Amino acid sequence: MARNQGGAAAPAVRIGRNWMSKDYVWAFLLLIPLLVGIGLIYFSSIFGLIVSFTNWDIVQKAEWVGLQNYRDLAADEKVWKSLSNTLLFIVYSVPAKIILGLALAMLLNLKLKGVNFFKLLYFFPTACSIIAVALVWGYLYDSNGLLNNFLNDLGLSKVYWLDEFHAMGSIAIMSIWGGVGYNALLFLAGLQNIPIEYYEAGRVDGATRFQQFRMITIPLLTPTMFFVIVTLMIGSFQMFGEVYIIHGPLDSTLTIVPYIFSEAFQGFRMGYASALSYLLILIILLITLVQLKLQKKWVNYDL
Repeated sequence: MARNQGGAAAPAVRIGRNWMSKDYVWAFLLLIPLLVGIGLIYFSSIFGLIVSFTNWDIVQKAEWVGLQNYRDLAADEKVWKSLSNTLLFIVYSVPAKIILGLALAMLLNLKLKGVNFFKLLYFFPTACSIIAVALVWGYLYDSNGLLNNFLNDLGLSKVYWLDEFHAMGSIAIMSIWGGVGYNALLFLAGLQNIPIEYYEAGRVDGATRFQQFRMITIPLLTPTMFFVIVTLMIGSFQMFGEVYIIHGPLDSTLTIVPYIFSEAFQGFRMGYASALSYLLILIILLITLVQLKLQKKWVNYDL
């Protein structure tokens, strides 16, 4: 038994807790929704993997086909078309979102009056429903819509924004408009986390604004830039609402997620749709792992 300074015996401390106490019961009850959600995620993932080896239309009994669905993926022209459209969308939109987002963040980082209003203004498209945004842009892209009327007023010829050659670029423009504000706020947070002492030291050494931007801002923004690139790549492969509402002729705007949706809920080929889903998971996983591997060569956390 421990003794205090006066020599008297101190009361024994009871080690261990009653796991059926009121606090533990409430903690467990509050964790139930989270545990149920995690359980459903694991269950659906395992169930989807099993279904990918079957031929199942929901109504009839599933037929085990082994790797046949995955063999069909390699010979499916729509799979390759959807992947090429996604890569084209990435080429159009990702660099533009990064460059415009960084430029906008540099402007928002200036100590100007009313800058908070512009932060809200540029972030507003991100908060809008993608369905509503796509419908509005669909009216703008109409052959007799606002954009073509504006071109007509300038004496220019009409542009068929949603034809086979322009549709993917038009969707990329809409995506840039809707996402650049969110990326700008991410870059703005990164800019505001750069210690001001680095810029003061640069000015003392005679560095110009461009040299400070190149030697201080860009290196210290690489963690934010890495996060933006990873999320943009994942979001591009998961794109659905934009191409579901606005779509060009034939398969000019077909991407992998709408193809999964059509196979599952229009063609009722659940096994093939599950195989497509796991192909998408594998692609995203490989791209993310490659980016995580390459980040060691260009991401800086300090000068």
